[in-house]
Amino acid sequence: MKHEIVQLAQRIRSIYEKASHEDFSLFMGSFEFPKNSCEGASRVFAHIVKSKHPECDVKVIEGYDYPNDERHYWVVVNELIYDLTSDQFDEFSVPLFGVNYTPLSEKFSDLEFIINEDIFHNWSPGGRYDKNQTLDYVEHHLALL
Repeated sequence: MKHEIVQLAQRIRSIYEKASHEDFSLFMGSFEFPKNSCEGASRVFAHIVKSKHPECDVKVIEGYDYPNDERHYWVVVNELIYDLTSDQFDEFSVPLFGVNYTPLSEKFSDLEFIINEDIFHNWSPGGRYDKNQTLDYVEHHLALL
């Protein structure tokens, strides 16, 4: 199962990059992808994983860094970490796909676990961002790969 989820993460990451280069507004921050794109990137990825693999335990993690008043989001699937935007931080040159640990959990140590319907259906991204349009875009491009 891990291999399938890693491949899916890699494919979705490439779709996010493509959208950024095409100036397609996937979610807040997507024009600067991977910078400031972690929430939308994580929620859409987690939703797709849960849709394709309902047997998986999927959580979106919202980590908060109190001293700097910053948040960062990543996904845990069956206890493995998928951070499609970790390379926005200086200490990472690539995203994290299916790893056991991320040093970002030390910086963003106040953790909230987002599960089930709260991952996507109960999420309101705000502004001009249409989560269903983003999902359609990603799923369409997944079908082409």
